[in-house]
Amino acid sequence: MPASFKQDGRMGRFHSSLGTDVLVLLRFNGSDHLNDLFEYRVEALSTDPDLKLDDILGTHAQVELLDRKGNSVWFDGIVTRVVWAGPYENGHRYDLELRPWFWLAGRKRNQRIFHEMSVDEILQELLQPYAALGQPHLSNKLTKSYPTLEYTVQYRESDLNFACRLMERFGITYAFRHEQGNHTMLLLDDPEEHPEIPGGKRPYLGVEGHHQADEEHFWEFLPERNITTGAVRLTDYNFKTPTAAMEVDHSDPAPHEMADIESFDYPGDYLEAGDGRSRVATLRVRQERTRDKAVRALGDVVSLKSGMRIGLGGEHLASVLQETYVALAASHSYVSDSYGSGGAASDGYAYRGSYMLQPAKAPLAPVCKTPQPVVQGPQTAMVVGEGEIDCDEFGRILVRFHWDLNAAHSMRCRVSQSWASKGWGGMVIPRIGMEVVVEFLEGDPDKPLVTGCVYNGKNTPAYPLPANKTKSVFRTDSHQGSGFNELVFEDEPGKEHIAIKAQQDLSTLVLNDQVERIKRHDVQSVGVNKLVEVGKNHKTEVGGSVNITVGGTGQGASSMFSGLSGLSSKTKSLLNKGGSKGGGGGSDLGKFAGTVGKAALGFLSSKGGKGRGGLHGADEAGKDANHAMRGAGSELGDSGDDLFDQPGVMNTVVSNFRSDTTGVASSEMVGVTKVLTVGGALMEFVGMEKEVTVGQKLTTTVGESILNQTPKHTLIATQKFTIAAPGGSIEIDQSGITIKAFQLKVLCPSVDFNPGAPATAEVLKAEQAFAQECKATLGG
Repeated sequence: MPASFKQDGRMGRFHSSLGTDVLVLLRFNGSDHLNDLFEYRVEALSTDPDLKLDDILGTHAQVELLDRKGNSVWFDGIVTRVVWAGPYENGHRYDLELRPWFWLAGRKRNQRIFHEMSVDEILQELLQPYAALGQPHLSNKLTKSYPTLEYTVQYRESDLNFACRLMERFGITYAFRHEQGNHTMLLLDDPEEHPEIPGGKRPYLGVEGHHQADEEHFWEFLPERNITTGAVRLTDYNFKTPTAAMEVDHSDPAPHEMADIESFDYPGDYLEAGDGRSRVATLRVRQERTRDKAVRALGDVVSLKSGMRIGLGGEHLASVLQETYVALAASHSYVSDSYGSGGAASDGYAYRGSYMLQPAKAPLAPVCKTPQPVVQGPQTAMVVGEGEIDCDEFGRILVRFHWDLNAAHSMRCRVSQSWASKGWGGMVIPRIGMEVVVEFLEGDPDKPLVTGCVYNGKNTPAYPLPANKTKSVFRTDSHQGSGFNELVFEDEPGKEHIAIKAQQDLSTLVLNDQVERIKRHDVQSVGVNKLVEVGKNHKTEVGGSVNITVGGTGQGASSMFSGLSGLSSKTKSLLNKGGSKGGGGGSDLGKFAGTVGKAALGFLSSKGGKGRGGLHGADEAGKDANHAMRGAGSELGDSGDDLFDQPGVMNTVVSNFRSDTTGVASSEMVGVTKVLTVGGALMEFVGMEKEVTVGQKLTTTVGESILNQTPKHTLIATQKFTIAAPGGSIEIDQSGITIKAFQLKVLCPSVDFNPGAPATAEVLKAEQAFAQECKATLGG
């Protein structure tokens, strides 16, 4: 077995967790970039042909290079790949790759949500799990304040890509600082905060080999210019301020031709025009102008890594020497002398580097190169929140996505409605526990929009399917209750039906006309009170008959007349008598009288009672109550045909009391016969005059007595007037007065008879009876 290899006295050395000189450095090359991951490749030599690769993989390892003054420059990284490359120079070669701990963040993909956090706070939380990989692993050197983000999503992307995407979005630069056994990631947003190379400057000493230098220097330093976009125009939209002017622009053209090329983009990623102009548009121009001014350099400045500030000395143009530069990238190459003898050796200064720099005063910001994750199509999510319904003033809701392992929730998501305008449109708020469909504006996971709801194994349709596949249903659920409102369209042929259920109240407001046409039955059942107010005219036409019952419903309506059978039969008799006397009505009047006599006019049959019971039972019939009510209502409607034997009948039944009041005039017209049957007393009061005109006969039959009481009483008969009683009669006609009596008694303190012929008396010309106007006296 060859002797152990030694690195003492060499410019380049390799250190690993395997121990001193277990692996020695043969070659080292690699590169580091501002806002990118470094990658260092190491070829190392060992006397052991069977090193345990697991013992070094995933651990820190370092390349140590000495500058020309003998100072150690460290290149630290995590061993992410190790290969046994076979025998080499009396030993065995192993090839290794060193990368930053941030590279490991690229191996971890995640989906998570960050609420109300700024970008620097998100980065701190996101990268905290990697804290053990550095001492420290992260150094925050940010000088600016960053806005609090309401909602930020890491979606199907690695921690690395998510962090880079956020840093590019807000103009945060990152670089790495290397030390023995450690490297630290720096977060930067100001070139003045970038670390300075030890000593501050390095000289430029012309062509390689022309100068012999004992210090780090550049031998090639080539400034360059590049055409970039010089202006940016952006616009965006904020639904909270939909009419706000959101277009912004910013320009910072370079002093050359074609430097004012403008780039336009939407969305601009801001909510207010002021922020878009001062922050976003300005940053986008800086990002476009990065590398407008650049320098390509060669040299042996082993101490220079990306992100460092460096000044230039030596022999060059004054305009170049006066600048301070920031290293954008550095490539390193080192080759050790042979270890063929197995011992130590001096390998001289075998390091070369190439560099990309730019003036520190030039625009500097990370270029937006990390792809934005795009949600491919809609997703579903569950509505979450407090109580049963949780929304804000815009109707926005919270949802939890199925991929959210932290059981967090989304931002407030707007909900798509069928119609939406200023104070009108549609509004249905998805409730907690519902599964909703979520789409994303521009595919951006930070911009969810709820576009619908879907059923699942827990939330099943209102009516079982496919048995009710012909129903189109809109059913709500009483908030913190067990009821519901419902609108159902039944489209099964022959059973088409529209059903509406109001759990509590139903209000309809019509500001002009309401027109209804019902071709068959209209059945209503009101449990308590029904009030109708008509502002002008009310007209009702009934082709058949009308029945109004007051004081009872159903069986109660018919039973309340059980004690009025006598009056009913009397009414029947009078109707028949009146019909014969009035000379009209025919057989229909007799049929009507017979129905009235049985006290059954207008009351429900047993069929109607059954339909009525089904109608009332719909209150407790469950979720299909409207459809059950439909059948009962049809049956009750059909029973209306049995209420009357003939059309043209209006029947009013009042169980106890009735009052009719008319403010000015009341008129009633009866074509043939009118019957008024009163079981007790009939009382009338006329405030001024009462006039009764009978065309032919007036008959009054009184069982006991008649009392007429008035200050004046006039009775006029134009042909004959008769007063009769059991003891005699008085008859007045054109011939005179005839008194017939069994006995005539006159009791009077004074009697005055005056002559005069009735035929010539002036009283006959008067409107009053002549007996009150006798002017002549007897004998005179």
